[in-house]
Amino acid sequence: EGPLCSGRRTFYASKWQKRLGHLLESRRRPAVPDIPETEVITKGSKIRNVKPILGSKRTAVMAYKVGCMSLWDEWGEKHMITVCQVDRLHVLRQMTIQRDGYEALQLGMGYRSAHRQKRPTLGLFIKAGVGPKHHICEFRVSSDCMLPVGHQITVRHFVAGQWCFVSGMTKAKGYQGVMKRWGFAGGGSDKRGHRQSHRAAGSMGQRGAAKVWKGKKAHGHMGPDPRCVNAQVFRIESARNLIFLKGPLPGFKGSIVKISDARGKTALKNRHIRLPHPTFVPDPEVEYPVTIQKPPPERDPFLYPEQPLYQPND
Repeated sequence: EGPLCSGRRTFYASKWQKRLGHLLESRRRPAVPDIPETEVITKGSKIRNVKPILGSKRTAVMAYKVGCMSLWDEWGEKHMITVCQVDRLHVLRQMTIQRDGYEALQLGMGYRSAHRQKRPTLGLFIKAGVGPKHHICEFRVSSDCMLPVGHQITVRHFVAGQWCFVSGMTKAKGYQGVMKRWGFAGGGSDKRGHRQSHRAAGSMGQRGAAKVWKGKKAHGHMGPDPRCVNAQVFRIESARNLIFLKGPLPGFKGSIVKISDARGKTALKNRHIRLPHPTFVPDPEVEYPVTIQKPPPERDPFLYPEQPLYQPND
């Protein structure tokens, strides 16, 4: 009997099984899934579509970062894609002005075993009628975009081609120098006569002040830091709840990112897109495509203007 033989269960039976799982991760290849082209959503919903007004704010979603890949559009242009999965995202609780003083939705995503949950959290899941969740987060919404408790949010909440605001935590890089941490240029090379100052920070302050000002960009611990980017939805796939976003996203594989509608002047790029308010409401008589990709640009991206080549006179 001892601390290693306690009755508390963990995700892995032993640390050796965990290490072996990490070593064999690259060799495991799951079977190719059979993705249908269309689907009919027969699950009823009490939500009704509303017309957005000034100040309407839809809820954001949480997703797992799966990894990166390359996809090509109809013109043959290659795009760098980050794949995210909206895994079992349900509404757990409504925050109202009368009871809480603000309007928001509490969402839960993923799965975490019940024996690893706290009792108040288990009561929240039982009341919502959903399974135990891995991560819980709140998102501010407007009153007309409230969703009922227990409702599952899918990737159809977003429209292919729209711009999104994505936030997450960067990878942990450890202790790094100023060139990697802040992008300093560094000193010159030995070939140019520079000695002993290749990756140094350089001057740290003024002689008269005799101090280093707070906030000075210097070497130190790098990451995980909060970062936010603007990304465009390239494709959505409702069979596996995958959303394909253009460009890189912060974090490692398996980390959690938060995806919401575009903010600021980037939201003006979504003016030509009719977003579903408060979320996607299916029609049981309509057959929806499973994979939806953003429409290609009207102009050929490889149609460069012809410029005459002037040959020198012989």
